[in-house]
Amino acid sequence: MIKVGYIVSYDYYMFLTSVKQVYNDVDQIFVAIDSNFETWSGNKFTIPDSFFEEVKKFDIDSKIEIYSDKFYVPDLQPMECETRERNLLLKKMGKGWLVQLDVDEYVYDFKKLKKYLKRFWYLQLFPKLTPIAFKGSLITLFKELSDGFLYIENNENFAFITNYPKYEWARTNPNIKRHFTNVKVIHQSWARSEEQIGLKINNWGHRDDFDTQKYFEYWKNLTKENYKEYRDFHPVAPKAWDKLLFLESKNIDEFIAKYAMNNPQKMVGISVEDLIITLIKKIF
Repeated sequence: MIKVGYIVSYDYYMFLTSVKQVYNDVDQIFVAIDSNFETWSGNKFTIPDSFFEEVKKFDIDSKIEIYSDKFYVPDLQPMECETRERNLLLKKMGKGWLVQLDVDEYVYDFKKLKKYLKRFWYLQLFPKLTPIAFKGSLITLFKELSDGFLYIENNENFAFITNYPKYEWARTNPNIKRHFTNVKVIHQSWARSEEQIGLKINNWGHRDDFDTQKYFEYWKNLTKENYKEYRDFHPVAPKAWDKLLFLESKNIDEFIAKYAMNNPQKMVGISVEDLIITLIKKIF
């Protein structure tokens, strides 16, 4: 089975854009929402009833389950709260291919990823013996302009699929093999309104990783006229984001469609030798 888990809070309005990309090709979808409507920083957020009504209307095959629990713990740092919530969500999701996405992450042409994961169905049978995580490549949207999006395409990758229900930090577990699949994931990270960015940097897991307010001002000064001057500007690892590209588009749906047309998903296989080595290392 292929199961997708989402963590939903103040940026709930992005959920439908993301879930539309995966809905037809997965078996179950879990949506984790803090029962007290608190972020990992302990700040309150609200989700209107209309959101749940939209989700219910969209969920024609009854695949979506709302998972409500207390995910904010005052004694923990934001990233620790994130890791804890992701692990609770993994437990809720059960067995199978476990895909965890943020609401601002869009895996276009998911049917190709589905076909890819189905090839390795046997890795779901005894995950403790063959633990593995699959990594994708991020296409990070950095700013929305009046006529399109500025984005980063620099081979930045991240693990978001696993058969092993345990994370050590956010969505990563350094103790298991991580295989790069080359599946591209559009990440609407910073391409939001100033108000939305303010909410994000004060509540996300990376709140304490860098001077968010200073970087926020740096981001606000970015325009179509000066974007080519922005070089090596990732807030934590500068060279991870070396330059910005521009794609003309009216909205996020058009960006996804245009980018997908120009960049079809092409999976990178995993060799039998790698699987055997993984099994041997786990046993011995």
